[in-house]
Amino acid sequence: MSVENGVWVMHGVDWKHPECIHTVEELENYINEVGFLPLFGNDVTGFSVEEWTDPKYWWTGNESRDPWEWREIIARRGKVAYGKFFDKKAGFISLEWLPYFANFRRSGYDFDARWEDGLANRREKTIMDVYVSENEDDDTVYSTERILSTELKKQCGFGKEGSKNFPGIITGLQMQTYS
Repeated sequence: MSVENGVWVMHGVDWKHPECIHTVEELENYINEVGFLPLFGNDVTGFSVEEWTDPKYWWTGNESRDPWEWREIIARRGKVAYGKFFDKKAGFISLEWLPYFANFRRSGYDFDARWEDGLANRREKTIMDVYVSENEDDDTVYSTERILSTELKKQCGFGKEGSKNFPGIITGLQMQTYS
């Protein structure tokens, strides 16, 4: 997506193009094939969902053809990770590649060590504590339970009278592959 002569322009392929991605299943398969894929165009030409889909179907609300809708479907399915992983912009990472991203992005730190070394802030810790508990052996256990961001925001005390910049903190955690 770019601005050309003051107008937003989507770049993609025609629906009839043989390499056009037509379904959410095709997109999941492609992500798993290439390992990771940004949602929108970037510095690497041809490496985004935008560039492999038909621009006329974006933001139509048609779940069978709209890549904007597909991102939510894919996130719910849990077969591919979705988040702001690429320069604070949205994209997908296959579950096979996710551990490699985590290893690189976290520089070898799990979140507790990051916190103990003063590399994480209080707002990040508050969010991560929602997902963490300890078992009877005092081992850290991470929850796989899904929680809506609106509920997470409320549980962590963000909002008008509380902590600020919830979206920015979540994006930072996603960039480090913690959330």
